Amino acid sequence: MDYIRIFWTHFWQLAFLNIVFCLACLPVVTIPAALAGMNRACIKLVQEGYVLVWLEFRDAFRKEFGKSLGLGVLFGGLLAGSYYLLSLGLSNGGNPYGLLFSGGGLCLLAVAVLWGQYSFVLLPSLDLPLGAILRNGWSLAFLGAPSSLGILVLFLVLLSPISLGIALFFGVAFVQYTVCFLVNFPLQKWILEPFRRSQQESKPKKSTNALVFRYTRAFFL
Repeated sequence: MDYIRIFWTHFWQLAFLNIVFCLACLPVVTIPAALAGMNRACIKLVQEGYVLVWLEFRDAFRKEFGKSLGLGVLFGGLLAGSYYLLSLGLSNGGNPYGLLFSGGGLCLLAVAVLWGQYSFVLLPSLDLPLGAILRNGWSLAFLGAPSSLGILVLFLVLLSPISLGIALFFGVAFVQYTVCFLVNFPLQKWILEPFRRSQQESKPKKSTNALVFRYTRAFFL
């Protein structure tokens, strides 16, 4: 299986990527850009089977710093809203409102995790405006239902004590490698492969970025 083969072949690169990510996150404001850089390295590894970790991380960190802040504010707000609803659910556990708040908090958490993960993988993968990234991320979360289910299961597993040993060594790198592996399936099917076909049918003078933007807007709007 490619997932296991790539994982073991690039075991130490993922460990190094995790260290780079942690160092880049020391100023809290850089966390979204660091996540974009990590996802760029991971999606490159998944798609091509190799990666120059530092170069990919550094380039994506610099390029996507501004747009990643916007995503960070949005999905950080969604996660905060989810936490607030879940806390209300716990404090009202003895009445029907507790169930209502808890259900709303879990739904909002699922939306934040799925929409956020797809968007943060698309951000360093496609040269698109932030609005297009968000629309495509939202659409792929539904179109790639099996991958979305896998991402939710992954995050449920991470909440268990079993995952503690893995998290201590690999941390975010292991999680994001797995997420990128799952996201790559709908990304290839719904965006990259149709884009390649449209590129072959288009005139050579057409810009690659313009074609991706035109196609994704036409498909997902």
